[in-house]
Amino acid sequence: MEIPANVLIYFDSINGEPKRGRLLTISPHGYYEVTLQLAGGMRRALVPIEHTYILAADPEVAIETTVEIER
Repeated sequence: MEIPANVLIYFDSINGEPKRGRLLTISPHGYYEVTLQLAGGMRRALVPIEHTYILAADPEVAIETTVEIER
């Protein structure tokens, strides 16, 4: 995943409702720097890596591989 990236952010559990956001940086000090899309607008936040799940907002494009056989 390239940074910055649009992401879905889950806090403490992947079972809850994700927040839309943008991953800005990954700190070696144990946190993600993100902007979160909230009702009041975009807010910058530092969230702990240990209790946060981040998924790419857009699905990966499936590359179809074909096998060519020489005859």
